Amino acid sequence: MICEKTESFIVGTIMEQNWQYFLSYICFHFAYLMSNFSLVRYLLCATGLTLLISAFFNTLSISCKGRGVLVTGCDTGFGHELAKKLHSYGFTVFAGCLDGKSNGAIRLKRLVDVTSQEGVDKALQYVEANLPEHGLWGLVNNAGQSSSPGFLEWTPMKVYEKVMAVNVFGVIRVTNAFLPLIRKSQGRIVNVSSILARTLSPFSGSYTITKNVIDAYTTILRLEMKRFNVKVVVVEPGNFMTATNFSTCNGQGGFAFNSRRMWDQLDEKIQNDYGKDCLERQIFVAEKLVEMSEGEPSYVVDAMASGIRRLYPKNRYFIASISEKMMAWSMQYLPLCISDLLVAGIESHTIPIAIVPYIKYIVLVPSFIILLLLAAGLRTIGA
Repeated sequence: MICEKTESFIVGTIMEQNWQYFLSYICFHFAYLMSNFSLVRYLLCATGLTLLISAFFNTLSISCKGRGVLVTGCDTGFGHELAKKLHSYGFTVFAGCLDGKSNGAIRLKRLVDVTSQEGVDKALQYVEANLPEHGLWGLVNNAGQSSSPGFLEWTPMKVYEKVMAVNVFGVIRVTNAFLPLIRKSQGRIVNVSSILARTLSPFSGSYTITKNVIDAYTTILRLEMKRFNVKVVVVEPGNFMTATNFSTCNGQGGFAFNSRRMWDQLDEKIQNDYGKDCLERQIFVAEKLVEMSEGEPSYVVDAMASGIRRLYPKNRYFIASISEKMMAWSMQYLPLCISDLLVAGIESHTIPIAIVPYIKYIVLVPSFIILLLLAAGLRTIGA
């Protein structure tokens, strides 16, 4: 128990939430040890100071009173909690819910169907009629639709259309409608992507495609809006399947149920080509990922709120565990032949999926040992 709390404090609090202070301390410490190397010492001090200044600017916030924020996807999960959090800060929150009968919609008394131009136009009229003193400051495109897990060839076109209607066209439709109000206030737009935009998962292709589109859309929109002093931010959550209802496909059944139902609807020839064992292996991996979904949802909500509330928000908030980040970065930057082997190894169970939470130890422990040896060597040289 003590070891778990210590690890949580070191890895979670110091290295993830306060990593700039942590790195600046390391820079200053090594600068102290390298007193005999003046140029390197000055560079380390400059780096540490830059990190401290950056951390300070990240704490500056705007005045929230009299500013409006529209949040889509407030039925449950991140959006619902974000609406309450922004309201507690003093923002006037316009909470949009896709399903008018959901608990979130009933509690928040708001409805925006992002898949309907008519629904978005009505929401725009309502917001314009109820704007606070300083107008509409922020837009958070949080509404998302998960999809039935399966290979691309298995997925019917109606599933692609349904997921794209919410995750892509819904975001574009809402953004285009409210962009004039955001430009006028020189405010913020926050879009929600996913770690799957980095770690391309073969069994959740239709959903992953939409998050890659949102990633590219946000980057282009950020560049286009710079001339209007509008900041566009992307929030990239890691494995939060339980918190987002992704594990139940938005309440439509679990992974296994939906995957097997999709399998049963396939042509016999396709079933013979892939084999039932392939389906069961993918279901096993997916269910293990759900079991490992223990991320604290408040971290994602805090990142969304920072994108709206901070005076100098980051362009990207990557909210995931250290192991997930290391896995994502390795998938991104390793040669394709190696990353493809990793994915194939996980799919075939050659590489156990249960090893993912322990990747941080494989990387961090040797890194700390090297740092300690380097510090000891520098101390010896200085002596």
